[in-house]
Amino acid sequence: MGRGAGACVHRSPGRRAHAARHADPARGDRVKRAPSREVVELARSDLKGRPRSRKRAVVTIRDGEFAAALSRNEFVLRYQPIVDLRSGDCRRVEALLRWRHPRFGLLEPGEFLPVASDFIERIGVWVVRAAADQWTEWRARGPAIGIGINVSRPELANVDAFLEAIAPLGSGAVTFELGPETFGTADARPAVTRLAAAGARISLDGVGAEDAPGRALASQLDEIKISRTLVRRAAEDPRALADMRALVELARDYRLTSIAVGIEDRAARDLALSLGCELAQGYFVSRPLVPDRLGPWRRWAAGLALTGSLTVTTFAGIGKAAASGGGQQTPTLVKGVLPTACSLDLPNVTARTGIELACVRTDAADIYVEESVTPAIREAIAKAVDRDVATLERDFGRAFASRPAVYAFATRNTFAFGLQEIFGVRGPDAGLLAVANGGITLPRQGAIVLNLQNVPSDKDFAIVRHELTHALVHETIGLNAVLPAWFDEGLATLVERDGGATSGARSSAVALSVLTAGKTTLGDLEQQTLWAQRNAAIDGQAYSVAAEAVRLLEERVSHDGLLRILEAMGGGSTFAAAYADEAGESIGDFERSFPSRLAADQSEARIVQTPRADGVLWTLAGFTPESVVTVTIDGAGYHLEYEIRTDKYGMHQGSFGGTAPKGEYTIRASRAGTAASATIQT
Repeated sequence: MGRGAGACVHRSPGRRAHAARHADPARGDRVKRAPSREVVELARSDLKGRPRSRKRAVVTIRDGEFAAALSRNEFVLRYQPIVDLRSGDCRRVEALLRWRHPRFGLLEPGEFLPVASDFIERIGVWVVRAAADQWTEWRARGPAIGIGINVSRPELANVDAFLEAIAPLGSGAVTFELGPETFGTADARPAVTRLAAAGARISLDGVGAEDAPGRALASQLDEIKISRTLVRRAAEDPRALADMRALVELARDYRLTSIAVGIEDRAARDLALSLGCELAQGYFVSRPLVPDRLGPWRRWAAGLALTGSLTVTTFAGIGKAAASGGGQQTPTLVKGVLPTACSLDLPNVTARTGIELACVRTDAADIYVEESVTPAIREAIAKAVDRDVATLERDFGRAFASRPAVYAFATRNTFAFGLQEIFGVRGPDAGLLAVANGGITLPRQGAIVLNLQNVPSDKDFAIVRHELTHALVHETIGLNAVLPAWFDEGLATLVERDGGATSGARSSAVALSVLTAGKTTLGDLEQQTLWAQRNAAIDGQAYSVAAEAVRLLEERVSHDGLLRILEAMGGGSTFAAAYADEAGESIGDFERSFPSRLAADQSEARIVQTPRADGVLWTLAGFTPESVVTVTIDGAGYHLEYEIRTDKYGMHQGSFGGTAPKGEYTIRASRAGTAASATIQT
């Protein structure tokens, strides 16, 4: 468990191997067999293998001390970051067990687990529960980071306790790491299957060339962790280098994440990166940290250690800056970093991915477009970006702190491959995004990535407005602030529509239908990590629900009030507190009353219209679903009357003006006491 909590110690020659495997992965601990259950002898070495002391440390564990340690909460967890080799972003941490012993101080796993066989299962359950509690605490402060937990075969007998502990957490929050000797056993697979079904990720830990999984076993995995022994040998041994390269390629072929363990210096980092390994863990990245140190480390150390450069953007929210007498601060760029939040070495990208990108630098942004995209579309994207940056900066009353970087890929395949190779998105996630999304925003990389194959009819490139809205909102509130997913996506969807009355009317009707049928609630659409899943479950209609929620919220507090909520979050407030201060009601009250508020808002029948080059597009809304409605259109010397049938949302759409004389017309719709009218100018 956590490189130690998962040891199963037997009174047999196998004890030595088990204890050695579960020593700290970032150290060179060597465990000697103990002559009795009460004594563990440990000789430590530093990172380069030199003994720290010639004197061997001897720790005597007395009867009853393990039980007392559990009851007195003497066990603690430390967290070692696992980071993206390209960006330095911390992807997750591994929970490492320590014992704050009353006589010996802080003990590491190799100093007590070899004689803890009677307590291994209880310690394992404690570690999973403690890690889950820590994840929940991090989540309350902002975006939580995933936690990896090492488990051994005996501990899987407690799978019910594990499932209970991780049940409240989001999918992917916990990764269970199993060694090959555990994962390969038939009796472990039912437990592994149950953990995966509950949303846990599964990692094969300590993988050497002889442990490479076949396709059947790989289908049950999310990642492989290449053993520190192989990583260390690969720098000097050509055969080890070939073995490590083969494992990285196998992971890529099976769409698994590859992690190099034991990255202790820059040479090891460079080697792992050159082989295409995605993530890294080791002392060169970070030593194991106490929970409170992880936040500062994530903001600073990873980028410096892994990439050798760091872009530091300092922002003070408008309200906060005004109070201090200052204004918005400009980004501070460390020497050697280009003046954009995300810059590309284009030749290197082409060599690594095979994707040819052309760079277009406009007044407002840096745009990287796949070479296969036609010049006309490149120009249209560039115009859309400049147009929407200007519009958003005007509407939000603030400028982008750094130039947006927009990446446009021609196909789903190149979009997915670009996400993996350029931005470090894991393969399965990139594939899902490519199928479902027209674009995504990566605030921490300062990047917007477009999937042009999914927006073929978007001649206006409204997707650019949507993603730029995400970028500016998250720049305003800060990277660590948390918005409800429905607000984040709803605001971007409203801006994307650009006030279109017809699309707004349909969105209102769709949202009301979904809510009335009990298919979802705003509470269901709260978590960012579950947005895609919830949206898919209601056939993509979550965007309509979210947009209507933000529309009514904005009507409640005004546009300026909505901006003040974002600014307050930039100053350190939570979304709930900022909304309560602005609206005089809790966000919970708003979420619960939203269906009834929307029903009241949509209670009247109406006709909305959108001018077009060939006339007017008109839409009936608010009528009984699937009912017959009489429509009349009258003008000077003109009369037309006919019947239409509304759709399942009580709507119908038509056009007028293509052949009728220019002038003013009145359109009326009526059915059994329900009527609406509008004046049309052609």
